Amino acid sequence: MKRKTPSCLLSILIGLAFLAGTLLSGTNPARAAGETAVVAGTSVNVRNGPGTSYGVIARANLGDQLTVLDQSTDWYNVSLSNGGQGWIAGWLVDIQQPKAAAAGAGLVAVLNGNDINVRGGPGTSYGVITQGGSGDRFPVLESTGDWVKIQLNSGTGWVAGWLVSLETAQPAASQPAADEPTPSAVGSVGSGAKVAVVSGSVVNVRSGPGTSNAVVGTVTQGNSLQVLSQSSDWLQVSLPTGGNGWVAGWLVALKDVVSEPVQPATGQTDDSEVSRGGDRSDDSRDSDDDNDSNDSDTGRVLSMNVQNTASDQTTFTIRTDTPVSYNSFFLSNPDRLVVDIQGVAPGELPQTKEVSSKTVSKVRSGHFQKNPDVTRLVFELCSGVQSEVSLSGSNKTLIVDTYIPKLDGAYKNKIIVLDPGHGGPDPGAIGPGGTQEKTVTLDIAKRVSKLLEAQEAKVVMARSADTDVSLAARTDIANKNKADIFVSIHINAHTDPSIGGTTSYIHSGNGSSGEASRLQESDKLARSIQTEMVKSLGLRDIGVKQANFAVLRTSNMPAVLLELAFISNQAEEKLLQTDSFKNKAAEAIVKGIGTYFMQKKTA
Repeated sequence: MKRKTPSCLLSILIGLAFLAGTLLSGTNPARAAGETAVVAGTSVNVRNGPGTSYGVIARANLGDQLTVLDQSTDWYNVSLSNGGQGWIAGWLVDIQQPKAAAAGAGLVAVLNGNDINVRGGPGTSYGVITQGGSGDRFPVLESTGDWVKIQLNSGTGWVAGWLVSLETAQPAASQPAADEPTPSAVGSVGSGAKVAVVSGSVVNVRSGPGTSNAVVGTVTQGNSLQVLSQSSDWLQVSLPTGGNGWVAGWLVALKDVVSEPVQPATGQTDDSEVSRGGDRSDDSRDSDDDNDSNDSDTGRVLSMNVQNTASDQTTFTIRTDTPVSYNSFFLSNPDRLVVDIQGVAPGELPQTKEVSSKTVSKVRSGHFQKNPDVTRLVFELCSGVQSEVSLSGSNKTLIVDTYIPKLDGAYKNKIIVLDPGHGGPDPGAIGPGGTQEKTVTLDIAKRVSKLLEAQEAKVVMARSADTDVSLAARTDIANKNKADIFVSIHINAHTDPSIGGTTSYIHSGNGSSGEASRLQESDKLARSIQTEMVKSLGLRDIGVKQANFAVLRTSNMPAVLLELAFISNQAEEKLLQTDSFKNKAAEAIVKGIGTYFMQKKTA
């Protein structure tokens, strides 16, 4: 006769087995509660368990937002749109907390002139819906490029950012929750104040102190950010946009803010300089000027010198009376370089400076934001012009170089690995008209290869036919050939067919100092190619993004992944079927690569 197990003992054994299973699986429901997984890959597999050994039950597209139910090591259990659930790889999603206040909240746009047009959209091509006068104040809703969307008495409108000043409303102080770490103040302005100088290539700014908090923006190497407070290894900083956020302390260098006496400018300026003191020497400055510069707490731009160093190069030297940081970005249609100088007012810079060189037609300036001060410079570029922005060691002189690149010899003997995305049984994304991503990427890669070889580059194709090549094998090819760069070519897709545009990706990094140099070069390469693609293809500029894509993570050299257009967008799918578009894409990629190599050659 068999002995029965007592029911209480059986319950205990079942409970222990369940607990052991939970511990071994590594799930963490509390960790994942309330989070959203935003898909960072073009088309990502959803599986029926936490690992690649489990079967694929669905696909998620770039930008899809999935509610997180559970976590097991590097995998997340998520809710699907069809009511079911599945598992997705953690390195292919961005985990976000519920977002805080909308962008623009707490900002007010103050008009700086009379009869300023308010338009129906962000650009002069949009119709005028009303006008405003000097001193008129409007709540800011959002911004696009150098245009600001404002709330009107009835409806909304857009104004040019260089014609308004942005003021930050002072929020009421709030107490931290009892279970939250209390940030400690780090110095104060004028007394032991600190700035964080970004040492990483591209560093995420988060909504709170920790990687579990949502990414609210990025800062780049060399940016100087005022430190507001500290929590453990994380620093709360003022952002170039006027808000604030948190950065990892190991990705910045802390420096004391040293008050320096303002030295009067010496010598005389030439006709191409715009200065607070005009062309007067120090001896001719009256007491009012001295009192104005010494007693004011607001930093100012002192001068902007324009120098044509060559027929195809123009250099701008902007001097300030206090250390500054800056942020720069490129706008197309027409081509413009925008430079925001943080910490200073424009002084007496003119709103428009005619240049009429071969690289720049004019420069516009404005007091883009107050409290803190931001001076915005907009350089209207001629066709085919590249630009570089740098800051002197004292952080008081900003150099803006604009030039037409000479690409002769830039490609010679360079080893370039081209990786046409997908292939074989993997078609990649498929457009509404049936176009397959794998076919387009291979076609464009072959066109790129032909152009590069004509410039004496050594091209290696990760695949040259409709074959199945693993992700690891693609980067093995690049690593074994000791490639100078790795370029992966893809076509984007989204569940929303109205979304379109051009994007470039670099690896998000692992935080190690050894990878910083490679990421910095990858960023330079991506920005060179992205600039040319946006100019040539004429699609929406989504910018340079970071992701943990396998081909970017496992390559040893500067590596980029290009998303040329959205195959899910019917209009862009039709473009992808034309020789004209594919030729333009190939030529833009080649020109971007050449610009990158030429910058390295002349650095």
